[in-house]
Amino acid sequence: MSSHELISAIPFAILGLGALGVLLLGVLPGKNNQQLPYMGSIVVLLATMLSVASLFGHSANIENFVVIDHFTLVAFELFAAGGLATILLAKNYPALNKHVAEEFYALILIAVLGTFILASASNLLAAFLGMETIAIPMFALIAWNPQRKGAIEGGLKYAVTATVAAAFFMFGIALIYFGAGTIVISEIPKALTSANAMPMVALIGFMLLFVGICFELALAPFHSWLADTLQASPAPVMAFIGSIAKIAMLTFVIHFVIQIEPIWDQISFVLWGFVLFSIVFGNLLAFRQTNIKRILAYSSVAHFGYALMALTSVIPNSSASLSEAVHATAYYGLSYAVMNLVAFAVIAMLNKHNPTGELKGYRGLGRRYPLAGVAMAIAVLSLAGVPPTAGFFAKFFLFSSVLGNGYLGMVVLAALASAVSVFYYLRILLAFFAKEEYYHHNQSADVESVEFGSTAVISVSAFATIALGIFAQAVLTYMF
Repeated sequence: MSSHELISAIPFAILGLGALGVLLLGVLPGKNNQQLPYMGSIVVLLATMLSVASLFGHSANIENFVVIDHFTLVAFELFAAGGLATILLAKNYPALNKHVAEEFYALILIAVLGTFILASASNLLAAFLGMETIAIPMFALIAWNPQRKGAIEGGLKYAVTATVAAAFFMFGIALIYFGAGTIVISEIPKALTSANAMPMVALIGFMLLFVGICFELALAPFHSWLADTLQASPAPVMAFIGSIAKIAMLTFVIHFVIQIEPIWDQISFVLWGFVLFSIVFGNLLAFRQTNIKRILAYSSVAHFGYALMALTSVIPNSSASLSEAVHATAYYGLSYAVMNLVAFAVIAMLNKHNPTGELKGYRGLGRRYPLAGVAMAIAVLSLAGVPPTAGFFAKFFLFSSVLGNGYLGMVVLAALASAVSVFYYLRILLAFFAKEEYYHHNQSADVESVEFGSTAVISVSAFATIALGIFAQAVLTYMF
């Protein structure tokens, strides 16, 4: 490994060694030694973000394992920031109170390391390693404080789903290697033209690989685990799964498509059914829910259907079409991560008033806590695609790309489904700003103070949701 590659690997090293260091900090003697792992994990993530920032302008292919480029570094910054937000939200989260220790922070750091490996993978085995490095900490984090109602059930459902996804993914890798003779993604198109290649076997491998990816992204019909898992998860963990882990997989898909561009039009048809089912059923299922966590879970199914729509409609042998689709999908992923983080942060902040997440439990809380109310309004309007938020421009770029590729019917369907989503998003706003205050029946009307962590995460992410919309074109240009 050259010195240039070693420098490019520094963010990975900081996270891996930082996770070990945080574990060690927790065993130091002292009455308040849990503060040390908390501060240590924050320092590790800030150091990671600084080291990533120092790499902008550089690119590297480290041992045909991971690729570092500008887009990857932007994704790294998002993932590290998401890990930081998760730790800040978890510090005083009621359901985790007195149960968050050095293991919790170390698992978050390991999961962030997994997002780095997955998003930058140039080798299918690296992608598998990254996927599992995210999934294994999530088993424990979802079931954290197992006395919580549904904690064990949620952890088990996630474990089963992640195992099935891993099995499909690994079988896919095996068949692709059998058919093409390589698992280095950029070498697969050329390998399939050789005399010894077996394209049909490789195609079956791609299908299995996509099934594994669809499980991870919770695309229909592999979405059934998501609502139960998110409902059972502590809100900070839910924020990480919904806003960071899934975007890491989407980033891998974008890199995957770029690297196999010569054959992408021959295999992209596999995803069409998943995209259509996700857009339709995700919105219809969200429409029926009365729990905000389940609404966001099912809407996530639809959003990832939208996100993959542009990639599946690329015009064959058109680099311009692929480039526009990749840009639109990447911007959609970034916007979704930020606006979803706002919603999950508000849920975490208000958990002590409404631990179940039922909509009726939020009645009037938007008036009682104006910061939470305004932030949730920004998040919901952005998720619904209302200008000038990031969500509006994300849909605009996607729909423009798909329409430019000649898929008018697909755009009409997506627009209609998006219109349906406005109704269930408005139900959230109506609950938050209702005049009849549900909490009066249960608690004192005194306004309580809010913690620094949740306030900071909500303020920054809500501001970013607006800023990403106002400066949409500049952000889109900067990402690549």
